[in-house]
Amino acid sequence: MIDDMTTKDWITIAAIIIGPILAVQAQKILEALRYKKQKRLSLFHTLMSTRATRLSNEHVAALNMIDIEFYGRKILGTRFQTPKEKSVTNAWKNYNDHLNTKYSSEQFPLWVQRGDDLLTTLLYKMSNALGYDFDEVQLKRDCYRPIAHGDLEEDQHMLRKALLEVMAGARPLPIVEFKKHKQDEHGENDSEQAPAAQSELGS
Repeated sequence: MIDDMTTKDWITIAAIIIGPILAVQAQKILEALRYKKQKRLSLFHTLMSTRATRLSNEHVAALNMIDIEFYGRKILGTRFQTPKEKSVTNAWKNYNDHLNTKYSSEQFPLWVQRGDDLLTTLLYKMSNALGYDFDEVQLKRDCYRPIAHGDLEEDQHMLRKALLEVMAGARPLPIVEFKKHKQDEHGENDSEQAPAAQSELGS
């Protein structure tokens, strides 16, 4: 019987055996691609929703996941990235380098402005990689940020910087003497203003 089988019969048998195996593998590949894209979308959504609160834990955690989610793939030990993946990781490297750049109090406004530009570029590259049709101006301007949030972040920054300067001995800590009260012979409080004095640690 086997001797009577034609080439067409063998091809049919092979297709019956191999077909389901290939279908399962193809399904696994499609699921992996969908899962990968979903994780990238979730990362992008987090960065977009927190771009006005960049000190939040969610924003910082999302930034630190960019290198992983847009790493590309390894084939035979060699890393391969698509042009869009590479543009995202390069934009993150530039932004990360800026975030770790030291600056003085006078340079702070320019540092913030430069950070805004680099973050906008990063979000633009990510949006292109994920199929969104945004432009950089839209990403930079179309963002609601309550004034109180901005004031809070700036206050936290200034307080933290001042505290670090005090701890490092670069800034004196002012100490002020307050009024002291004493009772007169009639039992009434008499306020005595202590001499105005202010001393500074380390003076």
